[in-house]
Amino acid sequence: MSSRYRGALVALLTLGASFGAFGLNITIAQIDTSGLLLRQRVGAYVSVTDDQGEPVTGMTQGSFSVLESPDGLTFRNVPVRDFEQNAGAAEGITFLLLIDNSGSMYDTLDGSRTEDPARMRITHAKDAVRSFAASMTNPADRVGLVAFNTRYILLSRPSPDKEKVAGFLDQIRRPVTDDAYTELYAAIKAASSEFAGIPGRKVIIVLSDGENFPFFTHTGRAHPVFGKRVFTPEESVTSNQEEGISVYGINFGTGGEMDRNLRAIARETGGRVFDAANEEQLAGIYKAIHRQVAGEYLLTYRATMTPAEKKYVRVTVSSTGQETSATRFYFSSVVFGLPLENLWIWLLLPLIAAFLLLWLLTVLKLERKPGPASLEVLQTRVGRPVTRIVPLTSSKTVIGGSARADLTIAGAPQMREEHATILYDPKDRSYTVVGSGDITVNNREVKTRKLEPGDVLDVGGATIVFDDDKEKGGKK
Repeated sequence: MSSRYRGALVALLTLGASFGAFGLNITIAQIDTSGLLLRQRVGAYVSVTDDQGEPVTGMTQGSFSVLESPDGLTFRNVPVRDFEQNAGAAEGITFLLLIDNSGSMYDTLDGSRTEDPARMRITHAKDAVRSFAASMTNPADRVGLVAFNTRYILLSRPSPDKEKVAGFLDQIRRPVTDDAYTELYAAIKAASSEFAGIPGRKVIIVLSDGENFPFFTHTGRAHPVFGKRVFTPEESVTSNQEEGISVYGINFGTGGEMDRNLRAIARETGGRVFDAANEEQLAGIYKAIHRQVAGEYLLTYRATMTPAEKKYVRVTVSSTGQETSATRFYFSSVVFGLPLENLWIWLLLPLIAAFLLLWLLTVLKLERKPGPASLEVLQTRVGRPVTRIVPLTSSKTVIGGSARADLTIAGAPQMREEHATILYDPKDRSYTVVGSGDITVNNREVKTRKLEPGDVLDVGGATIVFDDDKEKGGKK
């Protein structure tokens, strides 16, 4: 064999060895402990990707091994009881999209000032999110939306109705001066609470064009909600670790500087950080995150019995003679560090008491007479509501800036004295909103509209939800 071909062969073999050693990347993206207390079962969502970040599919259960440790030092092998490929795609994924709505998001991608909405970062971000929502064809997936700046504004809780959620993007508007700061760590921490009661794979994707820029730190004045409290990145990590949520970050635009702690927050929660310089890259990153999460493996095993506040999990994947491992911990909720069957005598009485309490609450709920329809104020961009919940007990309920209104939004300059009126029709027990000012219902501008339970109204910058339990025998 000539030296030329021998050199080519050596180079090819070297490339193959290099791919075997470095071509696989493994991350323990999420640890599900929902079955820990009653069944002593833990589920580890494991992401295996190549050097381009694409999911590596087709791996078998024999390619993986799982070990657990009470201290992160001494690990014990635990058998995998259940194995699932493409677990995210099969079970569905819950996404919560956090969009930075601080002042700098209204600059161009390179950080220049502009008054042209088409050139603003926020416009590119909205378009990319719409594209992402439209691409989510799995009916089991859910998506929610949050805008954050000085304030944390929940626009939509996670919902399978992607089109409806995308419609809430129109409620993201340019903030006033005091709302233009960036409470990044506070927003990531608050977002973890939106997943309460939601099982399965949970992901936060936070898009920001800069650093954490707290209101109190940079103005010296008390934050309108947090007072003098300034949140730390460690709080963001802990709150999401406790809920088993992965945080992915996107650094958007070329004129800003990424927060120095965002990469660590993502890494510690099983996510990662991407850079996007334009709308096309941004849309591609959202879809790449979805593809990665949908292609994860779910390894379910029986947890060890050693008492510990934290349990450490190590997952090893073997391929082409090479091994790659990842380690992560979860907060153990095992009673006294022992499985349930060893404690059934001690837990029997509390369980009986719990069932009796549940039965009592059910009886009380069935006997409770439903209340009237109501309006609930979720948030206001400016001003403040005098009350948060207003029962609709009369035939006419006025929303406005006047102290005489039934629901008063004080301090909002665009709010008319009688901005909108809710009218009750006793014939069909229906409620209709009539606007003298600009109002929207479910992101559609209206002058008058009959309301349905769950309708979201925007009245002069205040987000209000209409609720009615007439189906259960409410107001007649």
